[in-house]
Parts: sequence; C-alpha cells; structure tokens
Amino acid sequence: MYTLKSGNLMVLIGDKGFIDGKAAGLYYMDTRIIGKFVPEISQNFDFLSLGEYKNDSIFFWFISKSPSSFHDKDLLLKVKYRVDGQKLSVSYDFFNYSNAEISLFVRNVIDYTFNDIFEIRSDKTEKREVKIERKAGEEITTYKSEYLEHKVIVKRKNSEKVKIHAKDHVEISFDIFPYVKFKKKTYGTELFSVEPKKIKFDLNKKGSTMIKHAVEDVKMLLIDTKYGYFPAAGLPWFATVFGRDSIIFAIQTMDIFPELSHDILKVLSLTQSRKRDDEKDAMPGKIVHEIRVGEYALSGKVPFSAYYGSIDATPLFLMAVGRYQRMYGRIFDELKESIDLAAKYLDENVDSHGYLYYRSKSPQGLSNQGWKDSGDSVVFANGKMATPPVKLVEVQAYLYEAYMTLSSFYTGELSKHFLEKAVTLKKNFNEDFWMEKEKFFALAIDGNGEQVDSITSNPGHCLISGIIDDERAYLVTKRLMEPDMFTGWGIRTMSSKMKAYNPIAYHNGSVWPHDTSIIALGMYERGFKKESLKLSRSLFKAARYFNWRLPELFGGNEYIVPYPVACSPQLWSVGAEFVISKILKEGF
Repeated sequence: MYTLKSGNLMVLIGDKGFIDGKAAGLYYMDTRIIGKFVPEISQNFDFLSLGEYKNDSIFFWFISKSPSSFHDKDLLLKVKYRVDGQKLSVSYDFFNYSNAEISLFVRNVIDYTFNDIFEIRSDKTEKREVKIERKAGEEITTYKSEYLEHKVIVKRKNSEKVKIHAKDHVEISFDIFPYVKFKKKTYGTELFSVEPKKIKFDLNKKGSTMIKHAVEDVKMLLIDTKYGYFPAAGLPWFATVFGRDSIIFAIQTMDIFPELSHDILKVLSLTQSRKRDDEKDAMPGKIVHEIRVGEYALSGKVPFSAYYGSIDATPLFLMAVGRYQRMYGRIFDELKESIDLAAKYLDENVDSHGYLYYRSKSPQGLSNQGWKDSGDSVVFANGKMATPPVKLVEVQAYLYEAYMTLSSFYTGELSKHFLEKAVTLKKNFNEDFWMEKEKFFALAIDGNGEQVDSITSNPGHCLISGIIDDERAYLVTKRLMEPDMFTGWGIRTMSSKMKAYNPIAYHNGSVWPHDTSIIALGMYERGFKKESLKLSRSLFKAARYFNWRLPELFGGNEYIVPYPVACSPQLWSVGAEFVISKILKEGF
C-alpha cells in the first residue's frame, strides 16, 4: 500500500497501482470518500513496475502488446496520482510505440463508499446510499446524514474513446474534489479548515539524506486548521490531532520548528477541555488526546470527537510551554488562561502522595492512558496485570517539570505552592518508585499500592526531567544499556527477561524510535554522552534500513523485524530523526 497526503487529503493506493483493496481509497476529514477508482480498458495491460514515489505523487508503469506487434510488447501505460491539498489528480498516459494507430475505450469503475475511518480500521464497512448526478465531463456524488454532508466532484478531461497515432501518446486525466459540510458543532468541526494553504518551510540547511527525508515527512504530515498548521500523528490511520504525540514532537524539534511548535501549543490550548464529561474522560484543564470529525465520532458511536484519555498530555503541555518560553518568550502571556486551567487540573487530581494517576471512566475509553496505551502494557514482571488506578513512572517526571514550570511562571504564594509540590513529589517519587534490588525505577504503582516491577523503557523518560539525581540517573542509564534492554537498534520497551516480553508485541518488547530518542536526549542532557551517542548511532542504522524513514515501531530483536501495521511516516518517529541528528551533529 502506498500513501499520499497533502493537507487534509490522503490517498491509499494498492501495490498494483490502482485505488483498489480493503483499505485503499481517497480519504478526507476521517472519511473514505472513494473506495475504488480503477480503469476499465478495452486493451489488457499488465502491471510492470513502480515508477516514482513521493509524498504527494506516485506513478506506475503498465505494458501491453498491440495487435500489429509480431513479438515485442509495444504499448506502455503510465498511471499517475497527485494530491495538492484540494484535489486528487489521476492521469492515464498511453504510449503507442507500434507502427499503427491504436483505438482504446477507457472508463473508470468508481465506488463511492463514504466510510468512516473507524469502519475501515475494524474491517466492518457499511453501505451508504448516495445520490449521483452526471453532467458533461463531470460526476457529482453526495452523501447526507444527520451529522454531515459529503460531496465529491469528479471532472474528466478527454472522452472515453481514445485514438493513439503510431509513435505518439495520449493522456486522459481526472480531477477529484471532495467537500464536507458539518451539521454538528464540535472542537474538531470548528478547528479544521477547508481552505488549504501553501506549505512553506525555512529549513534549507544542508542535512543528511535522513534529515532531508524527515523535512519532507513533516510537510506531508501537516494538516490545515483555522489557527495554523498542525502535524498529524501518523499515516494512514492517525491523520488527525493527537495531543501527546504532537507535544512530544514539539519537545523533540522546538529549536528547529519554532512556528510549528507555537501552532501546536496554540491549537491544544483551544481544544483543552472546559468541562467534565466521563464519556470522553474529560475534565476541566485536560489537554486533548484525539480529535475526529467522521460520522462515528459526531454521532457518538466512538468518543473521539474530542477524547481526553491521556494522563500525560497535560503535564507534557506545560513542559513544552516552559521550554518554549525559555527559548522564545511570550508564550505564557498568550496562553495564560489555558496554563491556569492545566495548573488547576494538576493541582486537584493527584493522590495523597502527589502522584498523577488514571482510571478510565468512559465505557469506550482507553484502559491504559500513558504513551503505552495498549490494554496489556502495564504488567508486573511475573505477567500479572496492574490494578487501576495506575501511577506511571514517566508521568511523575513530566509532572515534576510541569510544577517547576508553573513555579517559574507564577509569582508570590502561587509560585511557592508549585515549588513545594515539586519538592514533595521528587522526595516521594524517589522513595516509592525506586527498586533497590534492581537499581531501577518501577514501571508504575498500581491501585493496590504495589510497585509494578517490570523492567521497561519508561524510566528512561525521567532523564529529561530533574526528578532523579545524578547517581540514580547513572544507574538508570547503565541498566538501559544492558543486553536485555538495548538491541543494537534501539531500546526495547520491555526487558527480554520479563514474562510478558514479546519482541513483536506493540508495547511489551518492541523498539519505538521516539522512545529511544527521548532516552538518548535525556542521557545527553545529563552528561552521559557516550551512551547517548551509542543510542543515536543505533537509530541511525535503523533509519538506513528503513530507507531513511523510521517507522512507528519495529521488532525488539537483535536484528530488525518490521512491525506489520506500523504507521509510516509517524510524527514522533520523524522527531526522533531530528533528535539523533542533533546528537550526532548530522546536518546541523
């Protein structure tokens, strides 16, 4: 499957060169508008090869033999797709290398599906009733529901009957324009712009092949909002706003993309929860986890019109605000209302030890709400699942830096209040999460007050925060570099000595490039340069293996095993490429 994207428009194309297959299609605003777009040609053409593949365009070669040919195949077909944020363009270019004129009849088989993206992901699609109007060279198809109205216009150039002179070529082309009108007001429907903008970047530095590729991937991931560009979390299934993912990316690349980092923080402040809604795990002050505008979300069939089931997004938001303020200034004044709301949420939603915890209240919500959000990711060394509510190790590190940020932002008693909270949190954290026997921090403390004693990558995130002292930072660094954690390609999400370890599990043994990059960044900032360089070189080797595009994750083996449904490109994996390039000083 090949993915093209520009702005809010995305196309998935099958391996044989056509929009055809289970997930293939033209996607717009969380809806697959067209599920099939395949030419019917009176002359049979066989697939030959991929021609060229870019983030916004691709073409394929097909071959055939004319009736007058004695031996060699002498007809070529070039099928090209291109997206520009406003439309999908499809062209069929026929080349006749024979000595006789060729006549062809060409028409398209189009399946207008209007499937919600959650239907596609579940492989349970529903049939929609549509209205089709045909005019000269134009086909207009409309789908209406209680929540939205989709329309797609297909414009055709050239007739269905084609004559190609000897040694000549003829091109047939189509422009496909999707439109949507929302009938329900949500954060998402108010947020997304229908007027695409031209994307420009000022990053013109001479970088490595990986960095040049990474810049193009950032451009590809951008979606248009009314308040600026926002990078989607990953393709093809997460081409929308994700709070945690975008903040991690901002922390990874804030020094490179200041304007984009600003837009990320601005959009997240505007979509911050202002009320309690247990169906969406929302509380006043929480930063959004995921925003969707498809029919399933707008109807309430899934809770993701604006879902807040991320325990770490809010402290991460304050971390990023603090870092932005130190680099560029002015962000505190601009986002003061949002900062105040986030501060109040953190102040009122910690336990008696000062720990931020989660337990989903939504019947459709995520049972685990840290970055490892799969259902089996918070597990003891013996394989037993943790009991909620859960206090994750890295979340407390984010919380500590958030408190320190708030202390520097506020003045007087309020500043003192958050400083005291930070000091208390640090003291309790180092007593309660530290496993003396393992010389490492526990993954979490569960609802029974037990240390979730699996050895995982999560404590490595604490290195970017001041919550642990230098001696324990050294011990954490040392433990992460041992063979059961370090694969030679990156850090495993879980030690190979744990009962739940599986190198191709989503969170219990795989390697996530963003995870390793945060650990490498923390090591670098804490002075463990040798280990940081080793991790960065390992990810650089992995990027080369993946043709300079690190995927969402890959297998945590001693050799690389691709994960079958990993997003690629994926936002914080792209961010990881910038982190390791800075550490290795590749192109900066």
